[in-house]
Amino acid sequence: MKNFKLGLSIIALFVSIVSRAQTKDMKDEAMYFFSSKNYAKAYELYDKLLISSPKNFDYKFRLGYCCLFYPEKKARAIEIFEDIKISDKSPEADYYLAKAYHINYKFDKAIVLYESFLKQKTVKVTEEDKAFIEDAKVGLTNCKNGKELVLRKVVAEIKNIGSPVNTAEAENGPVISADQSILIYTYVGKQSTGGLLNDVLKPDEIEGTYHEDIYISTKNSDSTWSIPHGISILNSLGHDAVVAISSDGNTLFTFVSSEKNPGDLYQSNKQNNEWTKAKKLNSNINSEFWEGSCSISSDGRYLFFASERPGGYGKRDLYVSELENGDWGVAKNLGPIINTEQNEDDPFIHPNGITMFFSSEGHKSIGGYDIMYSIKKDNNEWIEPMSMGIPLNTTEDDRAYVVSADGNYGYFSSNRGGVGGKGEQDIYIVMPGIVGDQPIVALLKGSVFANNKPVEAKIEIVKVESNQAYTPYYSNSVTGNFLLALTPGNNYKVKITVAGFDPIEDVLNIDNLQKFIEIKKDFYVYSPDFEPKKNQVPLKNVLDSLLKKESNPDVFKNDAISAQTNKTKINKAKAVDAKSAIAKNEKTPKTETIKKGKKELIAKTEEVSKPDTLTVSYNPTTTPCSESVMPDLSALKGKSLNDPLIYKQLLNLAGSVCPEGIIFKVQIGAYRMPKNFTYKHLKKFGQAEVVDYPDGITRFTQLSYKTIIDAEKSRQEIIATGQKDAWITAFINGKRYTLEELIAVNFNNKQIN
Repeated sequence: MKNFKLGLSIIALFVSIVSRAQTKDMKDEAMYFFSSKNYAKAYELYDKLLISSPKNFDYKFRLGYCCLFYPEKKARAIEIFEDIKISDKSPEADYYLAKAYHINYKFDKAIVLYESFLKQKTVKVTEEDKAFIEDAKVGLTNCKNGKELVLRKVVAEIKNIGSPVNTAEAENGPVISADQSILIYTYVGKQSTGGLLNDVLKPDEIEGTYHEDIYISTKNSDSTWSIPHGISILNSLGHDAVVAISSDGNTLFTFVSSEKNPGDLYQSNKQNNEWTKAKKLNSNINSEFWEGSCSISSDGRYLFFASERPGGYGKRDLYVSELENGDWGVAKNLGPIINTEQNEDDPFIHPNGITMFFSSEGHKSIGGYDIMYSIKKDNNEWIEPMSMGIPLNTTEDDRAYVVSADGNYGYFSSNRGGVGGKGEQDIYIVMPGIVGDQPIVALLKGSVFANNKPVEAKIEIVKVESNQAYTPYYSNSVTGNFLLALTPGNNYKVKITVAGFDPIEDVLNIDNLQKFIEIKKDFYVYSPDFEPKKNQVPLKNVLDSLLKKESNPDVFKNDAISAQTNKTKINKAKAVDAKSAIAKNEKTPKTETIKKGKKELIAKTEEVSKPDTLTVSYNPTTTPCSESVMPDLSALKGKSLNDPLIYKQLLNLAGSVCPEGIIFKVQIGAYRMPKNFTYKHLKKFGQAEVVDYPDGITRFTQLSYKTIIDAEKSRQEIIATGQKDAWITAFINGKRYTLEELIAVNFNNKQIN
């Protein structure tokens, strides 16, 4: 028996030794992942260690710290740091619990603890404290921003882009062509070139990491994405990331870094449907410091980029360079309106040429990088940047925002928890991409054919009024395809040159364009003796045909002015007819009751022909709400309300619903030159609300209703006065939305984020 007990003791001792050894190995492994900032892996190990030693403060603290940077477990950070604060009354306990509240949107509680920490740290500040104090100040500002943005939460639908693009590994930094046919992004994971590599780019299965590669996917005919693959000519053993693509999809900008280089910007072009080896941009763009993101304007004249070079306003600033004699000129800082003391990164200049999106830790950030946007006004000054709001922005990092030319879709990358996350970093899509005020762009796309075969062509675009030329475009040598994004307010001369053929020219007039439009047009060049030839349809005819298909006539700003001019002509004609009747001593039905001569007759005629100038009380009857919950509108999603049948379907389904927090107004005009618009004929409907919007357009609205059907009744009455371009818009907390945008989220009855 004694020997048996001794044997048990030896076994117990052996198990204890093995257990301690395993714990030591687990502790070392946890420390490695913690130091490497792989908080997901570290979390799993510290969770097990804390279970085995529940009173170990170090395990508990490190587990809580992991939760702060592991979005899927951020809620647990509150539980852990609240427990720590019960026994730990130090300022640091306030600091970490404040961060836990902050990332979980408990802004009021976080503010109290951030302020407590800062107050306690004013007495004696060590060198180690300075970084924590600065971070607490930033966190305090973030929470105050968060409280403000929660009150005006944006209506938008956000979805994980899903398979096959997103995997259990990291996908980030999406870039798209203007028509969304191409998606290129940065991938980090098991398929990365070279596998696990150490700091000197040698294979290392123990301490190595995966490096960034560039992947591409194209949109299938059914709007799904093709299986992505790496662009081998652009991927090396170092870090290779995509940062921008031209609107036509033929020029790619990449970021390259290695053990000797913090990071530079490179350019690759598509030739014969293949990408060329990337070439480093000149020294006006790349410095000895980090340059890691950029965007090129649709005319190819401006490159916006981020740099850590000294002399800026913060840690990382945004700059712009203009093309001079075929290369990039001296870079200029975008100034203190755009740049802050914090980091600004990931610029994206929309094809409309005036809207820039970027990532920022400053401005109205609620934590980490948030997505901001600014508009360039006519004087080339940028307006104060605005947050894209919640739920697009979170307390995690939300970055690299790019938008389709029509503004309907935005793409970005985020490490947010939930929302169908597939891995560490995922790519998300948001609808609409631009909330409220859609971009105004003409997307010209098609193919070039020589003797009816697709061919590479040089496409030159010149603004007629200013004789300002775009950087030349080239159609694809295999398919002949091209894609151009043109901004309104100009007439354009389009010149197509194919080697061995006479060039052809055409003119596109979009001076008064007031909405996004896609113009599909093919160009044909022929040898003198080639038969049969296809008719070269002028761009004007294509544009006119497209506009005739638009049942909503608000495309051009001069429509209302033309209608008013025509009305004035009619009134003048009536006055002339009245004068003629008097001269001939003839009586018309309207003059039979008038006995006081020519002067009174003309005055009376003008009064009769302009009844809308009278001030009358307008009291329309309203329809009682049938319900407050919007019915399912999925059948209308993505469809144009310019289609009368679709619009009628909306009225039938939701016309009498009073959705909570939404009001409907009749918009009577939207103009770049508002002084040209008068609405005397609409005075009986009340004073118009006139608002200048960031996109440079002034919008006029009248009347307010709780239901669409009531707004529609008034819209029809307004149209009857001659204001043919009246339509309905919706407002939530003062923010303007189109009905199509609200249909996308079922009029905000759908839970977002």
